[in-house]
Amino acid sequence: MNAVHTVTLALALAFSASAHADYLPDSEATEAALWASPMVSQARGEFAAQSLKSQGLQHGHAEWAVSADVAQRRIQTTPRESQAEWGVALSRPLRLPAVAAADRTLASALTAHAEANLGEALHESGRQLLTLWFDWLSEASQTQMWQAQLKLAEQQLEGVNARIRLGEAPRAERVNAEAALAQVRLQQQQAGLRMQQAQSRLLAQFPALPLPPDQALPRPVPPAGSADAYVDAVLEHNHELARARRQADVRQAEARQLAKRRNADPSVGVFYKNEVGGDEHVLGLNVGLTLPGAARRYNQQAAEQLSSTAQDAAMRLEQRLRQEARADFEAAVTQAANWQQAERVAQALEESARLAARAYSLGEGSLDQVLLTRRLALDGRVQAQQAQVAALAADARLKLDAHALWPLDVHADDAHAHP
Repeated sequence: MNAVHTVTLALALAFSASAHADYLPDSEATEAALWASPMVSQARGEFAAQSLKSQGLQHGHAEWAVSADVAQRRIQTTPRESQAEWGVALSRPLRLPAVAAADRTLASALTAHAEANLGEALHESGRQLLTLWFDWLSEASQTQMWQAQLKLAEQQLEGVNARIRLGEAPRAERVNAEAALAQVRLQQQQAGLRMQQAQSRLLAQFPALPLPPDQALPRPVPPAGSADAYVDAVLEHNHELARARRQADVRQAEARQLAKRRNADPSVGVFYKNEVGGDEHVLGLNVGLTLPGAARRYNQQAAEQLSSTAQDAAMRLEQRLRQEARADFEAAVTQAANWQQAERVAQALEESARLAARAYSLGEGSLDQVLLTRRLALDGRVQAQQAQVAALAADARLKLDAHALWPLDVHADDAHAHP
């Protein structure tokens, strides 16, 4: 087992504890949803078509050609004589062993590129699913929070009414409490609408994906392992990089194929002729050569240029992906730290709001102070929940790119096996 595989296994074990958390969609249902997504369905169709084209390329494009001729021979003698003549021929170009090997290499490269393209489509669909899923999860958690705040606002109004009945508070405080309740109810309704819209966007792309009844979110934790180990695991499984490398292989195979076709193309055939009115029968063998022209040389040079360009593009892509993977890892660490800070702030503001409400219930302080501290606590809780969802989303994205979240590796058998 090489170092990269060791790193991959270590990351997979580190991620396995939370890879199937309740707040994430089920692994089997997600796999089925990804394979049924429009992007993957199109890539599967293109892979199937390319597999058939590659089979045709392996068999070669040389085909039998049949020709026939009919002639009338006139002999300038006395008396003049006319004799009917005819002939048939069967020929076929020959594919030299070196050309056949180049064709097979190109066919394999084209199939591998189509397979890598399917893997990239599967990975991109997974990223799209995560984005839509966490959009919905964020709105769902916000809706639950505003429902809880609505109950608190209703209890606050009941407390104000009780104090008014006892003569301990002026009637004007009922107006402030009712206004605060109306604001919370409006926020709760708007959050519910946003949740429905996010859910509709998610199910429009992945209609078979089940949604969990409970959207409780866990405490985010910093990503396990080191940034270097994560970068190695990502590059080991990155479909975009694999697709770029397979594209370079295709260009190189095309250049090699054109180089082999720079030589003359031989053809061989047999013919039969019926001449002199049937008195002469000719059976023969013909051999031909198609001489290459300047176009083949230019096509080969163009293919070599494209091959060099594709290899350079794959190298630049690998450098960019390394930087992006490291930045994603560092961002996930920062997101977890941001949530911890936001959670501490939210808890402090909620404690301040609780104490203000307690003091008001005991006849101390004012309702304005209670409402102000509650609004601050609400803002703090909203920011904490947003930071929580962002941290969980960043962690899930790390696992997805390292192939430690859902099965995303693609093989030729998988492409044909999924419905």
